[in-house]
Amino acid sequence: MAPKRCFGFTVARMARHWLEPRGWFVQTARMRRRLAGIVCALLVSCLPLMAAPNFIVFIADDLGDGDLGCYGNRAIKTPNVDALAGDGIRFTRAYLTISSCSPSRCSILTGRYPHNTSAEDLHQPLPADQMTLAQYLKGSGYASVCVGKWHLGEAEKAHWDKVVTCLGRDTESNAINELRALPVEKPFFLWVASTDPHRPYQLDTISKPHDPADVIVPPYLPDHPKIRKELALYYDEVARFDQCVGGVLKALEKTGRDKDTVVVFLSDNGMPFPRAKTTLYDSGIRTPLIVRWPGKTPAGSINSQLFSVVDLAPTLLSIAGVSQKSMQGIDASAMFADPAVSLRKQAFAEANWHDFEKFTRATTDGRFKLIRNYYWDRPLWNSVDSINSITWQGMIESKKSGSLSPAQAFLFHPTRPFEEFYSLADDPFETKNLITNPSYHDQIARLRAVLDNWRVDTADAMPEQREKDGWTMDGNPLPHNQPWYDRWLKQGKKNQFETY
Repeated sequence: MAPKRCFGFTVARMARHWLEPRGWFVQTARMRRRLAGIVCALLVSCLPLMAAPNFIVFIADDLGDGDLGCYGNRAIKTPNVDALAGDGIRFTRAYLTISSCSPSRCSILTGRYPHNTSAEDLHQPLPADQMTLAQYLKGSGYASVCVGKWHLGEAEKAHWDKVVTCLGRDTESNAINELRALPVEKPFFLWVASTDPHRPYQLDTISKPHDPADVIVPPYLPDHPKIRKELALYYDEVARFDQCVGGVLKALEKTGRDKDTVVVFLSDNGMPFPRAKTTLYDSGIRTPLIVRWPGKTPAGSINSQLFSVVDLAPTLLSIAGVSQKSMQGIDASAMFADPAVSLRKQAFAEANWHDFEKFTRATTDGRFKLIRNYYWDRPLWNSVDSINSITWQGMIESKKSGSLSPAQAFLFHPTRPFEEFYSLADDPFETKNLITNPSYHDQIARLRAVLDNWRVDTADAMPEQREKDGWTMDGNPLPHNQPWYDRWLKQGKKNQFETY
């Protein structure tokens, strides 16, 4: 009792010293005790909020999981993200639920699979009845701000205190301004969503551009000069986002709130090149994931266990002490603190409409991958920004010269197999389909059952009829595809992808 009386007396005296010079007089001891009780109650109610950590989530736009220095790419310049990994934990088997921009972001923020968000197709807005990470945090007293790319629809904006949209080149300065303006009396959630490294690319994005001769061409792409040139430009935008990360983290340190801030770095899908973005190969759905949680994540550690980003939102809410019942993901905070912790046996992903109609599903246990192409009678096509790129020109030129490998030529096949099965340990780039190999019969049967059960559990039903493709196979919008068709006409029958 004595400490409480002492604390109450101190609070009352502090309140009196503040109130009386302003004309508010606390005349009696009884009134002072009542005032102390009120102030104490307010302070006690605020204690959980005062102890809650802040969150900064950096999300890249079309960044492949291996395209960072800390993930083994020695040709790319990413010193700030590399330093973040050195201070925290780096995940090597983190999977997205889809490799398409807006549905991936909707899935990450809701902690739900894309087909359960009612925003599973590209450009579909997130419905107002979907509960998001920002909504839960804002309802618990957090200040929530988005800077950069939005791509979530109008209804979701009501769950944020502020949304500042801008291009990649302006993301760092805007994020720093918003960070400095955040109220000190509240914990915050800052979502830094650059448009880097999404197309289109320009020269001189950074002061020291990457040399096309130094880039690493993945085996599913031919080693062609045009492809090397565009990969170098892609590297430049990755490096610019790295600079953004460094600038924001430096500004965070200057605020003195870095010790109380959980920092997360990831991408929304794989790099915007053929056979990566929009596919369910690892090049499309595996993401870099780095977490720095001061006092919790062991510095420089690596977690090689399976992680699904459907678990990210519920995990951050658990760290914040905020309860939720709407999310399908699980609390994986134990994986942030201990690299040896494994909580998942399977990760799941899907592909839906993204410029062209798809209905593809996949599951992986980290060692094997099963992909099921329900629209197997259609080719494995690219996103339209890829079709309109110099990389695709290089693909076509390589095809004409007869220099494509079987895995590279697969992109030009008119149909796909109904199922694909890969041994990721032996074939990390998934170039050899083993679905008919009898040596893997048991593993294939197991993953088939796992995928079927997940579809039943999540009510994943095929649409009654296919949606129309939005573009021709050579990358021009069709008249029903609005507003892209009218914009294409207005621009002289040219596409502009920076507005994505």
